[in-house]
Amino acid sequence: MLNKTEITDITKTKKGLNALFCHNGFLFSVDDLLLAQEKISIGSCYTQQELSLLYEKSSTNKAVQKAYSLLSYRSHSKKELYDKLCKNFDYDCAQAACDKMENLGLIDDFEYCKAKTEYLILTKRCSLGETRCKLLTLGINKDIIESCIDLYDDETQAENLRILIEKKYRSKLAEPQKVVAALMRKGFSYYEIKSALNELHIETEDDY
Repeated sequence: MLNKTEITDITKTKKGLNALFCHNGFLFSVDDLLLAQEKISIGSCYTQQELSLLYEKSSTNKAVQKAYSLLSYRSHSKKELYDKLCKNFDYDCAQAACDKMENLGLIDDFEYCKAKTEYLILTKRCSLGETRCKLLTLGINKDIIESCIDLYDDETQAENLRILIEKKYRSKLAEPQKVVAALMRKGFSYYEIKSALNELHIETEDDY
């Protein structure tokens, strides 16, 4: 006969969960839904395997609730959400929660990437290269990234350069080579920067 653990007490926690206790003390907590679905009550008995399954279901439910909370503040890529959930839950629970958010349409890497790309390029004035690197750090699929970046042409890149030079680097134009170096670090090519500077009638050292 298998040894079974008896639930000796169930108490409400400050977070509204149900703390389960046995003769040896606290086991783990479950939400109201799982308590009702599994018909957990004082006197219920479970094998170790059954308790492990209940614990996994409870952890997954908590990961789902945490995912809802994170997404209520702002959008996330699937990988970004997964990484955050892994700080508090095991990998399987985090993955299950992310899959549920995706199935519900609450996370969509393409739509997220498209909005993020627009923000980086049109608001932050990032180069296409810098934008690509930032999106990769969010764990977005490379094909999705390229399809979103392809929505912006060379003219957008040139316009961003002109705006950056006129607004951010105007006070540094007395030393144009430093401006060139700074913009190259942001992912713009030397040719693109030189063209933008020439349009603004600003000479670089190799123009002499």
